[in-house]
Amino acid sequence: MNKYLNTFALVAFVTIATPSLSQLLEAQPIDSSPTAAPLGCHQRLYTYRITQADAQGRECWDYVSVRSCWGRCDSSEISDWKFPYKRSFHPVCVHATRQPAVAVLRNCHPEVDEETRRYEYMEAGSCHCHTCSTLDTSCEAPVNNIIDEKSGMKVLALTGSDSDVLDY
Repeated sequence: MNKYLNTFALVAFVTIATPSLSQLLEAQPIDSSPTAAPLGCHQRLYTYRITQADAQGRECWDYVSVRSCWGRCDSSEISDWKFPYKRSFHPVCVHATRQPAVAVLRNCHPEVDEETRRYEYMEAGSCHCHTCSTLDTSCEAPVNNIIDEKSGMKVLALTGSDSDVLDY
């Protein structure tokens, strides 16, 4: 189950921006294996293989490590006399602060436009447990939420990024 939660955290809390003249072709996670970090919400380094191309289709690529938030947060529900008869508090591990970062891609076509070498993204400056805000974080439930009949456990599986097909 940790494998799925780690993947969800990776997708949900890493914000990526690319220069206007180049196009991001690929962002593949390279290292997203479970960590042996203590319980709680903290920063974690994720490594991606980034590929982007200029207007003529010439590519640059490299491995980029991004600081993101990862971990668990305590949640609770208490009963209430008004519908829905409960008050829920379900914080998630999100960035408290973010900062812009730039990576220079080293593996480039010899004639690639110079701005294609520059990869701009946002990374977590610090992390904390907080209610998810859609202003800067993807808070939707992952696609294809399925029940594992053997364990009776809900399994989160990411298969798409289109919010119209998300199963809530």
